[in-house]
Amino acid sequence: MSQRTTVVFDTYGGQAGPAEVVRAAARMSRQGVAHVLLVGDVALLQDQLGLIPYDPMTLRLVPGGAAFPRRPGDTLAQAEAARVGLPVALQLLREGEADVLISASDPELVRELAVLHLPLLAGARAVATAAVVPTMPRPGADDPLALLLDVSGRRTTSADDLVQFAVMGASYARSVSAVAEPAVALLSTGPGPNDGPPEVVEAHRRLKSLPGLKFVGNIRATELSRGLADVVVADGLVGHTVHGLLEGLTDMTVEAARYAWKAKMSWRVGLRLLSQGVGMLRKVSEFKDYGGAPLLGLEHLVLVAAADSREPAFENALRLATRCHTRGLQRELSATMAQMFAQPPPQGEP
Repeated sequence: MSQRTTVVFDTYGGQAGPAEVVRAAARMSRQGVAHVLLVGDVALLQDQLGLIPYDPMTLRLVPGGAAFPRRPGDTLAQAEAARVGLPVALQLLREGEADVLISASDPELVRELAVLHLPLLAGARAVATAAVVPTMPRPGADDPLALLLDVSGRRTTSADDLVQFAVMGASYARSVSAVAEPAVALLSTGPGPNDGPPEVVEAHRRLKSLPGLKFVGNIRATELSRGLADVVVADGLVGHTVHGLLEGLTDMTVEAARYAWKAKMSWRVGLRLLSQGVGMLRKVSEFKDYGGAPLLGLEHLVLVAAADSREPAFENALRLATRCHTRGLQRELSATMAQMFAQPPPQGEP
């Protein structure tokens, strides 16, 4: 039996429709990167595959149970189709026909359905939606992106959840980003152990004494990009807000640079001198250079890609999925969570 990773794509998600996913999957099938399953509107997917070369031995279509809306921009109909098709993809994952699921559907919908259809890791209390944020160079890390979790938009009011998010984030950084000893921080209002809401204060106290975890304390939102940590743990609502602000500021900076380029010759000369820095800003801030971010806390791996992902983003998402699988991310998470958080059976039970 082949050991090649099998990746299932939800083709109902994304602003550009299934065409970008199809092109990425076709290219990857020809390169032999992974086996690919495309869940969606089979008639539409067949029409699109008929226009491009692909390897039918490594790419298979799976009916998603809903037609993709033919009217461009019908986001409501697209979301309804994803609500029908995502469970099909999740079932393939749960039954072992696929190793990783990639979706560019609404992150909250992906999370909701994943929690409904997939079991939690042993010992896990909740699922964290992760995101990547650009940072300055960090010691021992080649990747210019740190992991921020949770960014689900849901309040995280339990110190238990924050501690578990820290452990899972560190496992991800070790397995996927190859950081030998990931630095983990809490996002809070100040650096002191008593800064922040009660759940953050309690999580700080517990993380400080947790064996096997390199906890570097609290950081503020203004320090997020300074490279102080490989993993930053936050309340889901705060994390969602901070991540959105970072994306917005980056977009504004890039657009301002474009305007300056067109406006004045003197500004254009200055931007030429800064072109390498502006290019790096775009490179580390655009999701397409990473591909996706994981939902952590489930027995199976789900990666969420950005809604505006294009073909390069989906190709990188597939490479990331393959790396997660071949490096044993789920085994690492399962073993770590079971060791640190799984409850022993009551006395007298086997």
